[in-house]
Amino acid sequence: MPTLADLMARVSFLAAMPAVAGVLITANLLVISRDWRLNIVAFAAQYFFIVLLLTQLIRLEVAAVKGLIGWMICMVFYLTERRAEELSRKERGEEEETPEPAAPSRRWVMSAQASFGLLSGLLLTVAAYTAALRLPLPVVPPNITLACYLLAGLGLLLVGISETPMQVGFGLLSFLSGFDLFYVALEPSLAVAGLLGAVSFLIALAMAYLRAAQAAARRKEGAW
Repeated sequence: MPTLADLMARVSFLAAMPAVAGVLITANLLVISRDWRLNIVAFAAQYFFIVLLLTQLIRLEVAAVKGLIGWMICMVFYLTERRAEELSRKERGEEEETPEPAAPSRRWVMSAQASFGLLSGLLLTVAAYTAALRLPLPVVPPNITLACYLLAGLGLLLVGISETPMQVGFGLLSFLSGFDLFYVALEPSLAVAGLLGAVSFLIALAMAYLRAAQAAARRKEGAW
């Protein structure tokens, strides 16, 4: 059975610009999409690419632990959204005694919110690329500099345009991942890695609590 080192060796060719491209795509998906299932998949993939980038800076075992924390956060978000969806279905079942007729099929059109997110994401991507060329971060390689700017910029954008606690959580955690990529090169110790991982998990728990409270409040309002 292949070990973790063997598996990472097989995908080591992705640990440079392909991983940065993966971070770019997943971060923009989080900005554009409002489908929580797609967002969780994109966020899990983002952590995979972050782990690949971290292997250039720290030991493989420490990078794997950071990835494990990220995938646990994705599981917390998934369970929270599933519970919120179940509450929403129960509320609709109580309010709607007769099923509504099926709406006629319409051609898919991108919403104004998604269009704004796409345009903003593209502009921030260009800004991050320009900043990586003109303001390179010390210690880290150029590709990781670009990834740090992308994660920080798109994470802050997501926080600014989000309407739900989970979307805000995705933005905060993306920003923290960008900071983590830079800071881990300055201080590659287990204590710092553990502290940043704990902060990420606390943010995830706080956002999950707020999302659950929001779903419960909506159901309570529906009951009234």
